[in-house]
This record gives sequence, C-alpha cells and structure tokens, in this order.
Amino acid sequence: MSTKSNLRRWAQGAALVLLAGMAAGLSSCKDEVDESNLVTKTEATVWDYLDSVAIYSDYAALLEEVNTGDGKEANSSSLASFVSGYGNFTVFPATNDAMAAYALERTGGASSDWHQLSQEDKLFIAYNSILDHGDDEAYAWADFPTTGTFALGTLDKRLLTVELTEDNEFIIEGMARVVDPDIKLKNGYIHGVDHVIAPSRSTVADLIGAADNLKIFSLILGRTGWTDSLSVPYEDPNFSTDGYPESAVYQSGQDASALVEERYNAFTVFVEPDSLLTLPESEGGWDIDLQLDEAGDVANPDEVLAQMEQRAAQTYGSTNLGQYTDPQNPLNRFVAYHLLDGAMAYNKLVMHMNEFGYDPGTNSFDPQLTRLTVDVWDYYTTMGQTRCLLKVTQNGDLEDGVYPIYLNTAREYNDGRDGDYKVVSITRRGQKISPTNGTHGINSAVNGFYYPIDGILLYDDEVKNTALRGRLRFDIATLTPELWSTNLRGRSRSYFTNEYFKNIINVAEDSKIFYLKNPWTTSTWYDYQGDEWMLQGIFDATFRLPPVPVAGTYELRMGISTNDLRGMAQIYFGENPDNLPPTGLPIDLRVNPTGFAGFTNYKETHPEIYAVIPWELDTDDEDQNRTIEKNLRNAGYLKGPQYYDGCGTSTPARGNYGCLRRIITAQYMEPGKTYYVRYKTALEATDGQFFMDYFELCPSYVYNGVEPEDIW
Repeated sequence: MSTKSNLRRWAQGAALVLLAGMAAGLSSCKDEVDESNLVTKTEATVWDYLDSVAIYSDYAALLEEVNTGDGKEANSSSLASFVSGYGNFTVFPATNDAMAAYALERTGGASSDWHQLSQEDKLFIAYNSILDHGDDEAYAWADFPTTGTFALGTLDKRLLTVELTEDNEFIIEGMARVVDPDIKLKNGYIHGVDHVIAPSRSTVADLIGAADNLKIFSLILGRTGWTDSLSVPYEDPNFSTDGYPESAVYQSGQDASALVEERYNAFTVFVEPDSLLTLPESEGGWDIDLQLDEAGDVANPDEVLAQMEQRAAQTYGSTNLGQYTDPQNPLNRFVAYHLLDGAMAYNKLVMHMNEFGYDPGTNSFDPQLTRLTVDVWDYYTTMGQTRCLLKVTQNGDLEDGVYPIYLNTAREYNDGRDGDYKVVSITRRGQKISPTNGTHGINSAVNGFYYPIDGILLYDDEVKNTALRGRLRFDIATLTPELWSTNLRGRSRSYFTNEYFKNIINVAEDSKIFYLKNPWTTSTWYDYQGDEWMLQGIFDATFRLPPVPVAGTYELRMGISTNDLRGMAQIYFGENPDNLPPTGLPIDLRVNPTGFAGFTNYKETHPEIYAVIPWELDTDDEDQNRTIEKNLRNAGYLKGPQYYDGCGTSTPARGNYGCLRRIITAQYMEPGKTYYVRYKTALEATDGQFFMDYFELCPSYVYNGVEPEDIW
C-alpha cells in the first residue's frame, strides 16, 4: 500500500513529538455522550473526539493499531497520534455497526470482529478514511462536491467519489452515507458514515465487466485487447527518482517545489450502455442483437462482435476485419476512441479557474462548481495507434438544474468584442456524460474512472468538421496525463524528473521541469486555467503535440507571459523529434518593462519594447483595433484572449501587455501524423525561466478568413 510522502516524513519525526489524546468515558451511543468529559470542540482534536464517543470506539481502536508509513519506518507512529496533532484533517469514521458489517463481508461471514481482518484490510480502510489537508482548511459539509470526487486524495492517494442524493444526503464511494456531518474540531472535521469506506480495488476494465448494463462494451473491450492495456500495474514499477534532489526552487525567494516521487498508470473510459447500443438506428442506437444466458453473460458473443464491427466499419473502414486486436481494425479503433490515458474525476474533466466572469470562491485549489458563467472546454488525445481528438465541454448555463458535460459538442457563442461568450446556438449536441453508473455499479476504480454516455461516440467527418472545427486551444496540462493520475493538476507546485512525462521528451540533463499552480490570493498570474509550466536551467525539451482533425495549413501558437525573470529559447518544429528544424528567430520572454505585466500603453514610455512588440490597448475605433492587431501579427504576436483573466483580477488577458500569444509557425499539417515542438535555451543563465501555458492550432480559414478571428 502506498502512502503520502508528507505522512511518511511526519512518521519519521514522530518519535520526537508524542501527541497524547485525552481520557474520556464511553457511553452506549453518540447521543448519550457525557459532555462533562469532553473539552469544547474548538479545543478538542479529531482524536480527542473519536476517543470519547462510543459509537466510534472500534474505528478509534483501528487508528491506534494502524501505523503511519505502513509501520515500516523505524519511528512509525499510530494514525491516532497522527490525527491528534497539528494540521487539518477530514475524517470519515465508520460506526461500530459498519465496522462489524465490513468484517463479516471480508471474512466471508466468519466473524464480525474487525480484529480478524487482514493487516492489508486494516491499512486500506484506515488510510482511505482520512484526508490530510496540510495547511489548508478541512472539508465542511458545505464544501462537499455534489457530483464527482473530493479534490484531495486520501492517505492512500485515492479520490473518493461523492454524490448528493435527492434526499439531500451525501453518499461516498456509492456505499457510505454521511449520517453524522460537520463535527468541527481544533484540527479538522469529522463526518460519520454508516458504512466502511472501501474504494474498489478492481481495475477500470474489471468494473466495466462487473456492470450488468455494459455487457457489450465489456465484450469488445476484452476481444480487442484493450482490457489488457487497461490492466497494467497502477504504480509504475519502472519509475525512479534516483539522482534527483527532494525539491528544487524555480525562482529565488520562492518556496521549494517537492519532487514528485510516484508515477501511475491510470485511465478514463467513456462507455455506451447496452440499452443504447441495442436501440434501433432510428432511435439513435445500433440495433445490436444482444442475448444473455441464465447467468447474465452474453450468449451470442460472435454475433455481437460481428455486428459491432460492421457498424464501426462505416466510420473507420474495413481494414483487417475479424482481427480485433489489430490497431487498424475498425472495432479496435472504435474502442480506442473511448479511452483516455490518465484518470480524470468527473469534476476534473474540465478545469475551472479564471474563465470569463467566473469566481472560484475562497479556495483556488478546490474551485466552486455551483455558479458557472461560460462554457469551459478542453481537447484530449485518445489512445490507440491512430491518435484522435476528443473535445470535452461543460455547460456554463444550467440544464435541468445541473451544469452537464458533453463530448464533441459544437456551439456558436456571442463572441463579438462586446460579447459575453454565452451560447447563441447548438449546432451539434454531442454525448452527455453521466457522472455515475447509478445502481449498476461503482465507476471509480483503483486505476481510473468510467463514465456512461447517452449517444454513440465516433470520430467521423461530422465531428471533425463541427465539434473540432476552428481554433483549437490546448492547456499544456492536458498533454500530460501523468499529472491527472497523480491528482496534481490545479493543486500543487511540483518538480519532476526529466523522464516523467510521455509527451515531454528528449529533456536535457541540465533542464528542470516545474508545474506551477496559481496562488490566486497572493499575486496576479495570467495563466490559462490557472496553471503553467516552467523550464529552467540550461534547458532543452521537446513536446509532442495533439493531432489535427483535418488536413490544412495551421498556425501553431503558444501562450506566453513576459517579465524580466524569464529566458530566451530557439524553437524547433517538425515530425522527427530527434531532428527538428528551427522555426523563426529565438523568442525572448524577458521583453517587458521592469516588474510584472501591466495594463497601460507603453508606446511612448517604452519605445524600445514597442519596436519589438507593438502592443496597444484596444480603442473604441474598430479600424484602429484592427491596425493594432495587424501590427502585432506582423511582429509574430497576438494579444492574449478575452476569454480568461488574471487570477485575482477581472482584467482579461487581452488587456495585459505581458500576456501574449506567440506565433511559432504556419505549416501544412495532416491527421495521422505526429508533430513536435522543441525549446532549447539561447542563454547560458541557469536561473532563467521559460514559461509555457497553452498551445493553439488555428486553421488558416480562421486567421486569414473573410471575417476577422474572434478575440476570445
């Protein structure tokens, strides 16, 4: 069982600081606690409370028995001691009845005594009942997500799913009802539950196979060989941090960023239920003839496979029919388009932070999802030999009381200069994603998630020419699935080994890679979706780009933020990552007045900078605005988008002279090919920062069309 690094470090120092719980009498149930034996809640710790309430006595005893660090470190201490100390914890204690029921289940009915559980079971349920928030506030009832997962993982690094029922009750991991919420204590919150929280230990493929409404998808997942691909070891056995320091500093005066010590293999899968695939074509289905035997298994698998392949061939061609494991087989390609590398919780399918008009609330590491403003989307590269694009969009407006998420939707927006980016029309609905599989089974696996969808998902010409038409903007974080699987996106400032990412390759030895989350409350950062990447040192690194949906000339752009702490790099672009030709002159991110970016014209005050980047504020004169944009484009730049602002300020990126888009190159690009962009330092400075935020792939009909490209 893996444990949190900070928990391990705490355990190693626990011998120096012994934290004792208070003595208190026990009573028969929570409602009859002798309050005279309890200090006030504002003074009591989590452990104080657990140790004094009879209904949680078995759970409290479990915490006394289970040690931090799996008990392997010389100075390991109990979890009881851990939650009695300094910090902020969210704890989900199971009642004594729940502990007994779990023991009966795990021992096959042999015993209701939790002491009879295996050591592995004890560690598992103890570690998955505690969230360690560090210096951040613990979760009160009002902070629970209504759908999705908690943003913070358990001590076992599992993301617990949460669902708010129609009865206004929270259910955790589809099993544990919160019956005793919001017990506020000195070092956190307790939320008592009526079942032991035991997240599934199955793989995502196994969970799909166990669901009684996903027989067809489970069948084709297995026959195409993708079940094996989704069942590789969760914790990457080939990953090593040997030779790297435990932390590194990206900028003088800033706190060190911790080295990420684990790497995981995890996945996200979108699935069509049997009820959809068996519908007639006139009703949106594929009319698959599914027959089940008495045991509920598919009775006619060969017939189902042949029918599914025939349908898939209408989109993906007839190459290698019957050879289901061949990556060019149409059924194999159909399945591959449903798979994403990386585990994404439902409420992390898109990233909310600083989109137009949005306020994340009081905690930028866990932004609110109840008051959205505009659509938020991103583009992901699906698995398989043929790399394809998948667009994920969350509504900015309520639909039946929720903000649903769709795949490959196409919408028109109020995107004029004075617009608000609200949806004007929907030209393609796409497939709505369900956050759970209802009563059919849990959809949160040890190595990812699966999500039922309400329409058949295909990478056809309609999708390419509607949902994937126009300017494509990718946050670089979406190119790094390892970040999602480690639950670091939007939550951490981290430092990585040079071999950590599949899509960041050929990293030179003297390079350092940092992922930075915007602090929000302490300074104004102009980061798309609130995060950024930083190369530092004598850096040299190559990024694998997403594929284009259709052939054509595309302008490749990168989002930049200039200031005098930055560096300079030569950029290269092409198909061969080991031999990329240079494109254009080096980009110098230091071109900026002293200090961070601002919001006023500097045409007169800084003519030397204006000569390089002729940025000016927008005016009320449209002709003048087009002239400004033309001058910037001629210099190789565009203004930042109107779509997002600086975290902590409402001024859009478009109004900040240090927040720009650099045009890297314009090239003819084709689907089915993989393109790379390389950044190599042009300076000898070891402390220069090379900032990276997002890429844009913009087709020529947008940036060179009859109508000007929108400002969003």
